Amino acid sequence: MRKPNIVIYLSDDHGWEYLGCYGNADIQTPNLDRIAEEGMRFTHAFTPTPTCAPSRSTLYTGLYPARHGAMGNHTECHSTIETLPKLLRKLGYRVAIAGKTHVKPEELFDFEYIGGFLPKREEHRRKYRAEGLDTAPVEDFLSSHHKENPDQPICLILGDSNPHVTWEPNKMYDPDALSLPPYIADTPITRKALANYYQDITTMDSRIGDIDEMLEEYGYTDNTLFIYTTDHGSEWPHCKWTLYDAGIRLPFMARWHGEIPAATVIDAMLSHVDFLPTLIDIAGGEPSKQMDGRSFKRVLYGQQQTFRDKIYGTHTRDGNMNVFPQRCVRDNHYKYILNLMPENRWTTHFTEVEGIPESHAEVWNSWVEKAKSDPKTAELVYRTQHHPVEELYDVHADPDEFNNIVFEETSSSILEKMRADVQKWMQSQGDEGKPENE
Repeated sequence: MRKPNIVIYLSDDHGWEYLGCYGNADIQTPNLDRIAEEGMRFTHAFTPTPTCAPSRSTLYTGLYPARHGAMGNHTECHSTIETLPKLLRKLGYRVAIAGKTHVKPEELFDFEYIGGFLPKREEHRRKYRAEGLDTAPVEDFLSSHHKENPDQPICLILGDSNPHVTWEPNKMYDPDALSLPPYIADTPITRKALANYYQDITTMDSRIGDIDEMLEEYGYTDNTLFIYTTDHGSEWPHCKWTLYDAGIRLPFMARWHGEIPAATVIDAMLSHVDFLPTLIDIAGGEPSKQMDGRSFKRVLYGQQQTFRDKIYGTHTRDGNMNVFPQRCVRDNHYKYILNLMPENRWTTHFTEVEGIPESHAEVWNSWVEKAKSDPKTAELVYRTQHHPVEELYDVHADPDEFNNIVFEETSSSILEKMRADVQKWMQSQGDEGKPENE
């Protein structure tokens, strides 16, 4: 069998709950919804870490952060490990990336870099990110490779900066009509910000449609594994930089005409640590037993309905803005979170950064103000900023993870088991639980 092409569209900060095919009735994501219908949509895909560089480093190494070394954001991996570009090139692939990389050191992640981002647009007021993936160099790459090297398979990663802040100003959504998740306080400026976030996602979705047309035009339709996922959840409190599901649970869909059964929704639990071993397996290689992840190829083929019985999570820091290390284990029923520095008040860019219109501190301060007169908002603000040493959630009964059952008598055996599990996992990883200097 001819080796398949592999195309991965990797977005930035796209929470799993912000897609039409994942049940959001407000947002418009027609192209991603169609891709999900043409392939397999995972309901329980997770990143081991809800921060950009550590998550991407996991995708490209098959290792948890404590082992690849990039535990905090903007940190580097150990220079001695093997990564996706080298491993897939050994299997005959041309390995290229366009757009966002956010992994270091560069010599370790030696992708063929084929293109970057669109020019900045003044009206978008971008801060902390590039404008968005420029698809023109991607089209040039697909066209020229098909003409010049039609027999060589490609692994192409498309790293978009959508929907990372600063979000595109809303043009199509009615802020007052949007449903708010329980972790978002209802204020007028919050609704404007959420509409901007939705706009940024919809703009990205149209770009995915353009890429899909290119794949068809240049002959990459029939033997191409297309995967869409993101690095972690959205940049709202209780999401990115936390180990709650809104931070680590991800959209993940895979399409491969004739190989992956279409219109399939699967509850198999997987982790981004399994991503690279799976690509190696599909490419005809043997994933290293030194990796933390393992291949879920049989799940993709529809030959297996379950995969992991639990996932692990780790968060360390994002510069000095969010020094709040956590570790967790989650199975299909419960999640246990260990907070290693509970004395620290939880802060992130969202709560602290000024000067981003309709975003971040401007939104957060509206919550703080509303909390002075609204007990529900006051509880949300307090919960956001203060975390106990241990948290335990029944994710069936409490999917938003607001009701900590760690002190309930009926939870004691579950607590003891999951507490021991996290400690054992940390020891196996050589994880001392300390936020490293950056």
